[in-house]
Amino acid sequence: MGKWINRHDKRFIDRASSSTMRDNYGGVFIDGDGHAVSNADWIYGPDMSAVGGQPNKYWLISGDTVGLMNQVARDAVDAAELSDSRDSVAAQLDEVEDVLRAFALVQLDEINVLRGLFGLPDRTVVQLKNAVRAKLGN
Repeated sequence: MGKWINRHDKRFIDRASSSTMRDNYGGVFIDGDGHAVSNADWIYGPDMSAVGGQPNKYWLISGDTVGLMNQVARDAVDAAELSDSRDSVAAQLDEVEDVLRAFALVQLDEINVLRGLFGLPDRTVVQLKNAVRAKLGN
């Protein structure tokens, strides 16, 4: 039984034999002497001390070594996730059967009626989505 990390998606398996790994994931997990070994997709027995319990999204894998991103890189990962989350929320306004979308569009219609009374141009759905995205997290 040993620890394994997938080189590509950073899945961590705490306890698995080489035969279990072969059965579940295919491939060769033993050497000619019958000892568990790393292969092209999995690292056997990685030293996890460098990552110190940090989420695997912050891990760097180089060869058979698992390291931790520096703070700047971790901040960039977090910023990208936050941006993706905000994009997802803003994209909900495109879902046909969504109550939030319907409410937002009703409000947009009402705002455009008032804007029309003052001779102002209508706001578009794209402008609404951009405004919602900009307000997220503020």
